Amino acid sequence: MKLILIIFDSDKEDVIHDILSSQKITGFTTWGPVHGKGKQSDPRMGSQVWPGDNRIIMTVVQDETADTLREAFQSHPETVQGNGVKVFELTANMWL
Repeated sequence: MKLILIIFDSDKEDVIHDILSSQKITGFTTWGPVHGKGKQSDPRMGSQVWPGDNRIIMTVVQDETADTLREAFQSHPETVQGNGVKVFELTANMWL
């Protein structure tokens, strides 16, 4: 199983949900707004000086689903080359 963590500009929320829906991923958890700064991005702090905020979606999927989800993100024009979206994949073990 894989834990997929998606951190994205809040204005990309519809795109992210469309990708998840296209892969038939219906179980996820969302956090937001969240604030921070990436290595190559301006801060997004929800303030007048640093406007904007991010969201985080976490989902746990089978390995095969993670593979097709990765392909969907890598081929979608709104998420190619990052473009306000970062996706992390970790190995997950469910205890309960």
